[in-house]
Amino acid sequence: MNPSFATQVTALVRKDLRRELRSGETLVTTTSFSLLLMLIFTFAFYQRDETVALVFPGILWVAIIFSGMLAIGRTFAQEQESGCLRALALIPGTQTSLYTSKLLVNLIFMGVFELALVPMLALAFSVNIFEHFGWFVVILGAGTLGFAILGTLISAMLVHNSLKDVLLPLVLFPLVVPLLIGGVKATGLLMPGGDPTGVQTWAVVMLMIDIAFLLGSFFMFRWVLSAIE
Repeated sequence: MNPSFATQVTALVRKDLRRELRSGETLVTTTSFSLLLMLIFTFAFYQRDETVALVFPGILWVAIIFSGMLAIGRTFAQEQESGCLRALALIPGTQTSLYTSKLLVNLIFMGVFELALVPMLALAFSVNIFEHFGWFVVILGAGTLGFAILGTLISAMLVHNSLKDVLLPLVLFPLVVPLLIGGVKATGLLMPGGDPTGVQTWAVVMLMIDIAFLLGSFFMFRWVLSAIE
C-alpha cells in the first residue's frame, strides 16, 4: 500500500471523527432516528405469531436505509461549509484517499447506530438473531457496505446542489434496490421457519454487487471531484 495513501486516509478519517466527537450531530441524529423508527414499527406491526418472521426483514432494512440517509447526506457537509473541497482536490492522491476516508467514516457511523438499532429491534420483535449470527452479520455487513459505497459517491455528486437533500434519496434508492432485495430475502431465510441453505447464494450476490459498486465508484470519483471542486 502506498504510505501517502494510508497517511491521507488516516488523517481525513481522524479529522471527521474528531469533529463528530465535538458536535455529535450525525451519530446522535441517526441513532435517535433509528430508535424512533423502531418504536413506530414495533407498535404498528408487532404480533406474537408467525407473521413476525414475515415483517421483520423489511422493517429492519427500511430502518437501516432511512437512518443511513441521515449519515450519508452529511458526508461532505464540513468541506462544503468551510469551502476547503478545492484545496483537498489539489493535494496529490486525494482522488482516492478522500473517497476512501469518507466511505470509512460513513461505515463507522452506520455501524454505530446499527449496534443500537438491530439488537433492540430484534428484542422488540422477539427474533433470535444469534441462531444464525454469522450469516446475519455477513448479510447486514454486505448491505451496509454497498449502501455506503454508492451513497458516498452520490453525496459527492450532489454536494453543491441546493436540492441535494431531495435528490439524494431519489437518485440513491433506485440504484440500491437490487442490494436491498438481496438483504430482505436473505434476512427472511434466517428467520424461524426459513431455509438458511439459500442464504449463501444471496450473500454472494450482495458481495458481487458491492464489488461492482466499489470499482465503479473509485473509477468515477476522480471525475466527480474535478467537477465539484
